[in-house]
Amino acid sequence: MPHVSIKHFSRTFTDSEKADLVTALTRTVTRVFGVEPGAVSIAVEPVAPSDWTADVHTPEIEAKAHLLWKQPHYSQPVPTEGTR
Repeated sequence: MPHVSIKHFSRTFTDSEKADLVTALTRTVTRVFGVEPGAVSIAVEPVAPSDWTADVHTPEIEAKAHLLWKQPHYSQPVPTEGTR
């Protein structure tokens, strides 16, 4: 059962944006994995910019680099709240 987990800087999504993302991801995942839409789950989790390095970058990007199919291309430190 494919599960997609997306972590992002906090922001508000419209219902239309949510629907677009779910539709596009579900379409792609069902095609690539050969499963029905009911087998796919999608989680979208906001992360404060000040927590990004500790909560996402270090444990999920650096520590699991061998699992990444696409590497991020940011090279400067992630901004903290109030510095963006």
